[in-house]
Amino acid sequence: MTGMIQRIPQRTNNDCAICTVAMVMGSPYTYEDILCDSKRYPHSTEDGKFLAWWETYFHDKGFQIAYRPLSDLSALSTFSESTCGIVGMDIPKLNLAHFVAVDAWGIVDPADNAPDHVAISEYIRTRQRDGCIFHNEFLEVRACPKVLAVQ
Repeated sequence: MTGMIQRIPQRTNNDCAICTVAMVMGSPYTYEDILCDSKRYPHSTEDGKFLAWWETYFHDKGFQIAYRPLSDLSALSTFSESTCGIVGMDIPKLNLAHFVAVDAWGIVDPADNAPDHVAISEYIRTRQRDGCIFHNEFLEVRACPKVLAVQ
């Protein structure tokens, strides 16, 4: 996970989290790796509530994570090059949640026909006009030195 995120497009209507995790982790992690690995983690609590399985996955793979206020998202470019993020939003008209990756160059959306990078403020403004509701926090993901050494 160094440098600019490479976009991984969605293959199904509900694999944005798989794509986003793979984009944030970067090479040598692939969509197929994340899809396979994700099956070993619970995706919901016992009472049926959504569970962000990738939090434990990042930890297991040696990445550091922290939730930050969405208002800090524009400061991501001032963090280290090994820092990326995951931004979540709800899409009420589709009754879905959607996740995108972010790096110092902008938002990378795995959705069909999305461009490789969009400026953070432009992306948020456009999606809010479409009725999306952004989560109050984003997940900062930072590769630890041991992870960077493997790459």
